[in-house]
Amino acid sequence: MITVLEGGVTRVPGFLAAGVRAGIKRRGLDLMLLASEDGPVVAAGAFTTNLIKGAPLLVTMKHVKNGELAAIVANSGSANAYTGKRGLRDARRMTRLVARLLKLRTGDIAVASTGLIGLRLPMRKIETGIRAAVEELLNSREASLNAVKAIMTTDTTPKEIAVRVDLGDGTPVTIAGIAKGAGMIHPNLQTATMLAFIVTDAAVSPAALRAALQNSIDQSFNMINIDNETSTNDMVLALANGRAKNRSITLKHQDKRFQAGLDEVLTELAWMMAKDGEGASHLIEVQVKNARNKGDARRAALAVAGSNLVKAAIFGRDPNYGRVIAALGYSGASFDPSKLSLELVSDRGRVNLVKRGKPRPWRAIGRARDLMRSKEIEIHVDLAAGKACATAWGCDLTYDYVRINSRYTT
Repeated sequence: MITVLEGGVTRVPGFLAAGVRAGIKRRGLDLMLLASEDGPVVAAGAFTTNLIKGAPLLVTMKHVKNGELAAIVANSGSANAYTGKRGLRDARRMTRLVARLLKLRTGDIAVASTGLIGLRLPMRKIETGIRAAVEELLNSREASLNAVKAIMTTDTTPKEIAVRVDLGDGTPVTIAGIAKGAGMIHPNLQTATMLAFIVTDAAVSPAALRAALQNSIDQSFNMINIDNETSTNDMVLALANGRAKNRSITLKHQDKRFQAGLDEVLTELAWMMAKDGEGASHLIEVQVKNARNKGDARRAALAVAGSNLVKAAIFGRDPNYGRVIAALGYSGASFDPSKLSLELVSDRGRVNLVKRGKPRPWRAIGRARDLMRSKEIEIHVDLAAGKACATAWGCDLTYDYVRINSRYTT
């Protein structure tokens, strides 16, 4: 059983957090610090597959390679991406300062940045902010909330969650996470601009944590499509301190309940991101069932969730099922169009638009328009080609999305 707890990363014993204003952005908190009270602990990461990677990713990928981290420092307002050798030096300076202040090794520190690409970091402000964050590290509810607020850019709401789950050996463990992301989101994270930091008190080996994290990412962050844009700075990090004293989770002795708890945390954070998409007025959830295989199910769901024409139709409350069918057709999934079924669902009801290849009468369109007044719209697709299923999330395409992204630097 998974129990959702109030709060975020500070619900996990042994982790401290802080969020402060360094003055990088025009207003609000903009520098975050997350630290382990136990020094270096087991860690795993996943990073963008974009050829151009921000300087913080290059540094963090090297530091997490040995499967350990002790702290994460992150800023918003500047992505420190495409900033050359200067950007790498600045990212390393951030890790060195945190390490010195917390009496750790530089290699124990991860660094992340989000914001405008090509903009150099204001290092005097960054360093002042890091010193302030070290002084404010706490395990309080407010500390976790400040930490997540400090990594927000165009986000309108903080994204955090904590859960408790009983493992296979009966030990209760806590898993929690914070994240940011509202635009430039079509993650393709491998061994997700979006950032997510996950902590747990479970005892787990580095290899097992990497495997569990990637499994969760594949069905959560990698199934979001806000705007078909893969950022230079997408990053997910997970830290596990082992304080729960459970039987250690390894690749040989995995724990399905731990995986389920991690899935819950990442899926909820992914859902929050999709709902908070830049300028969004509707959350879109695409459920594909009876696909030939898992790959086809994922391709079909992501194609529909990422289609600009589908997004525009949802915004305009236009139940144009042709947009969905076209996206399915180019998705790469294999199915027989004459067997396809399509349904629109919301809290106002459900309407069949296509039943086994046959469009429903046009009178159903009026009912569908009323149904689309809801803020959360589900598109249910039955490919009738197998038994595999997948779910993807996205949001509608609004005037506000264009407004936000036409003025990002000005």
